[in-house]
Amino acid sequence: MDWPPFLQLSVPVTLAAWVLLTAVALWRSRPRLPEPGAPLATPPGEEPPAVVSLLINRWRSDEDAIDSTLLDLAARGFLELRQPGEEPQETTVRLRKGDGRSLTPYEQQVLDRVSRLSANGEASLTSLAFRSWTEARRWRGAFYRAVVEEARSRGLSQRRLSRPMRRTLLGAAFVPAGCMFGTWMWAAYKLKANLADQITGSLMAAAAIYLVMYFLVELRWSDRNTPEGSRVAGSWLAYRAHLVAVEGVNDLAPADVASWGREMAFASALGVLPTEEALMRSRVAL
Repeated sequence: MDWPPFLQLSVPVTLAAWVLLTAVALWRSRPRLPEPGAPLATPPGEEPPAVVSLLINRWRSDEDAIDSTLLDLAARGFLELRQPGEEPQETTVRLRKGDGRSLTPYEQQVLDRVSRLSANGEASLTSLAFRSWTEARRWRGAFYRAVVEEARSRGLSQRRLSRPMRRTLLGAAFVPAGCMFGTWMWAAYKLKANLADQITGSLMAAAAIYLVMYFLVELRWSDRNTPEGSRVAGSWLAYRAHLVAVEGVNDLAPADVASWGREMAFASALGVLPTEEALMRSRVAL
């Protein structure tokens, strides 16, 4: 079959141009971190530890967000962490009444898991482990979505691709889809298919290629900072620089939250606590 030159190259050329345009848009909108300022000795804001964790991790899901939420609940009196033996792995968690403040959906999610797996109001950290990857993935997905929603409501994050950019990319996607429609129509005509089959096949081919591009644009890309989010992230990074220099942080055990309070929760959110002591990294968030 002799292809007309403009049809022979129309789909690959226009598709390649669209992919390049999308790649440039994603690269330019990639999450960035600001430079931290001078170290700060006190927490610079009222953002919850889970939001802080995603804020300084370029909005990528990180188990520190879950760990810090559990520590924050303990610091605020909703949970009590005890270490009956010498090993931090023996730590138990007990439900308490809390400080009276309302909980966010993701904080309630952590509290609900502790409550569900507790016996007489108490559970060991190791008992919080998920039994399957499917369960863990579903639980974590709900947790991170709730954290991102709160960050957006605080004006700290936004979708990576703005609405005008998404509209531009989806509008441009009609070009390769239209070329696919024309190419399919021409091929079906040359193969002497009836008109109904020509139109049906062409529409299906065009729709298929457009749907692939649509889902690529609307994929759940990680968020990016708003200008206010960048300012807040810089402040928290400055506080992180202070925590890194604080003596004894590397020796903290989960039960030490009773004396350290929310400062320990923020240390976890900022990735300052040692990895081997992370509460839920190797247990709940498998």
